[in-house]
Amino acid sequence: MMKLFSCMLPAVGVTILLGLLPDRAAADSPDFQREILPLLYSRCFSCHSEKQLQPKADLRLDSAQGIRDGGVLNVEQPDESELLMRVSLPHTDKRLMPPLKGGGQPLNDEERALLRRWIAAGANMQGWTRFDHREPAVEFRATPQSRADVPQLARQMDQLVQQYHATKGTTLNPPVGDEAFLRRVYLDVAGRIPSHVEARRFLDDASPDKRARLINALLDSEAYVSHTFNWKADQLRLVTKGFPGQPGYMYDDWVKGSVRSGMGYDEFVRRLVTADGYLWQNGAVGFYLRDLGMPFDHMSNLSRIFLGTRIECAQCHDHPFEPITQRDFYQLTAYTYGVSNLYSSAGYSTDNVEHWPELMSKLDAMNAPKALRDAASGTVAPLKRLTKDTAHRLQFPEGYLADASARGKLVDFQTMFGDEAPATAENRRTVFADWMTSPSNPRFTRNIANRLFKRVMGVGLIEPVDSLSPVNRPQQPELLDFLSQTMTRLRYDERAFLGVVLNTRLYQSESERQDLEPGEPYLLRGPQLRRLSAEQLWDSMLVLLVADLDARKPIPPDRGLVSQEQLSRLTDMNAEDLLERSKAMMEYHAARRRHTLDLANQKIALKRAKDSGNADEVRRLEQEHAAANAPFERLHAALQMGGPASAKEADPRWVKVSPSLVRASEIPTPIAQGHFLRQFGQSDRREIDAFNKAPNITHSLALMNGELTRLALQERSYLRTSLDSHKNNADRTRALYQSILSRSPTADEAERCQKVFATSSTPETDLIWALLNTPEFLFIQ
Repeated sequence: MMKLFSCMLPAVGVTILLGLLPDRAAADSPDFQREILPLLYSRCFSCHSEKQLQPKADLRLDSAQGIRDGGVLNVEQPDESELLMRVSLPHTDKRLMPPLKGGGQPLNDEERALLRRWIAAGANMQGWTRFDHREPAVEFRATPQSRADVPQLARQMDQLVQQYHATKGTTLNPPVGDEAFLRRVYLDVAGRIPSHVEARRFLDDASPDKRARLINALLDSEAYVSHTFNWKADQLRLVTKGFPGQPGYMYDDWVKGSVRSGMGYDEFVRRLVTADGYLWQNGAVGFYLRDLGMPFDHMSNLSRIFLGTRIECAQCHDHPFEPITQRDFYQLTAYTYGVSNLYSSAGYSTDNVEHWPELMSKLDAMNAPKALRDAASGTVAPLKRLTKDTAHRLQFPEGYLADASARGKLVDFQTMFGDEAPATAENRRTVFADWMTSPSNPRFTRNIANRLFKRVMGVGLIEPVDSLSPVNRPQQPELLDFLSQTMTRLRYDERAFLGVVLNTRLYQSESERQDLEPGEPYLLRGPQLRRLSAEQLWDSMLVLLVADLDARKPIPPDRGLVSQEQLSRLTDMNAEDLLERSKAMMEYHAARRRHTLDLANQKIALKRAKDSGNADEVRRLEQEHAAANAPFERLHAALQMGGPASAKEADPRWVKVSPSLVRASEIPTPIAQGHFLRQFGQSDRREIDAFNKAPNITHSLALMNGELTRLALQERSYLRTSLDSHKNNADRTRALYQSILSRSPTADEAERCQKVFATSSTPETDLIWALLNTPEFLFIQ
């Protein structure tokens, strides 16, 4: 924001010194730290603060003294203040601040009016002296707590919410009834609607603590694991089929296992950040394989997910909206840059194969042909992709803008906030993980507390959830502080934390049905009304089609060379074992080439026989081909080369159910575009949380005429067979409502349904279709 002294009108005489008008800086003055400081932070500090080696125009706006000495405010004639004039210029004026060319976001009318009101009231900074760019570490000392303390913590949270409403003169929404609570908590915790049996069990229970008991049961269920995996998979961008030549499913399995075991969130993150080894030895190394060769994108993603802070803009230039410099970005990236699979292709190398030199010596000694050498390289290929620390250090690039003298020099290890974290090339990741997951980190705990709150309430206390900063404060800062402290007290137990929120009066209030506009505060009246995610909708539809849905897992395919067993065996082989395996693979590849040609010739001969109508010749050829192919098939099986699942569903609950009807968490990703999940906005996992809940016409078509609806309408579908025990139409109507909407019909709905039974030849299918296509089915209320 360059100072334009020529813009100051001569009639003003002198710029009035700030702080000399205490009487005017009274009740009508905006709160400086809550209202004015965030504007300066997001629009001015990136150029006019100590974060710059040389602040633009020698103007500092990150201290009271700098603002006083800057000569940019005129409290006698606010409209003549250079600061106000520069932010009010037309967008076509190159003097506009913050500059559009640098990616700046101009102030809107409301923000300019707020700034003017502050200046007119005397520009009172209310005792503020300077902005601490190094956000201080959090001091926290408290006795650890557990899930046994959830009721007490929920009551404390209720008290904070009540205090907020008492201050504002507002109230919570009315309490939600059992039916709405039942459906809401199943969707939020289990990721699906309750089955009819589950609904009746809860609704028929008259005990006063049934809600708390249901919350505990759901948090301990396999359904919670499934739903939580989907939530984390969107953040971590998990793609089962995303690692060529590597068993990507093992990263998925590791994340599921961490959820199932109840691993604390701090330990979960620590294991990801410090992961090393082979994927089949430590599934957490998928965290680095996911960003193969992209060290800068990896740090941007890591910071956004685990620290709630977006730093990607600072990769190429200083951040336009926050005082995060390009130097900050590089210093943080330096902690993980040395990981083999990030900074270069060094993660894929024969140097990672322990017995490669000895194997090569054996091949040289026998003057091995190229085919055998190629087979040897292919045999050890999975062993070449090893995640490990290296001595490689990050250097400032030639295009580094902030300081030309630093180009080509090594980047120091430096954190942006909280405690310092001095490190060496040998211990940098461990140091970084310890710093990041420490309770003293001012953003790590707040980030996960805010994200988990949003997971069940539909909106974070700070929005967007990846916009944490020293000045981005929620409407009720005491509540976020309490939730952050609660997360630390509970030792980062996500189940226990969710238990606290779910047991509050806030969560168990009627939902807020008005969408929040960007920047509009959440008023703590109840959960936000939300559309179901693609995964919630798919899993809810499957509740109507599959018995004991959560227990059903897909029959695993024969993964062949990338199975856990095969890869573990390969890791344990010595040079002689690898040589014998390579010889077998060479023979296999030669046999496969011959087999491929034979199959093509067999197909031509068989087609000719079928076209001639000679059934005897067709049978003879089929028998002949089967005998000819048998040796290769035996070789394929002996070498365990893999293939589609050979086992069939044996569980009587599911023998007649399509193998594809499993929970969304069990389906390999990315899923093809035409699949139900993709139609309803499932993320392709290319970017963080890239799902889409916006409605479109394909949603209506899929629910009206799609395959899942067709299966539910079939005469002997799981849903319809569950109606067999209900003999009269009123009971059948109630069962359908409770199965699909988790509630009983109203008196008016029951009357209308009786007319359907009296007039329709297919009343059950009509009701099922109608209920599946109601807006109510698509929302968490």
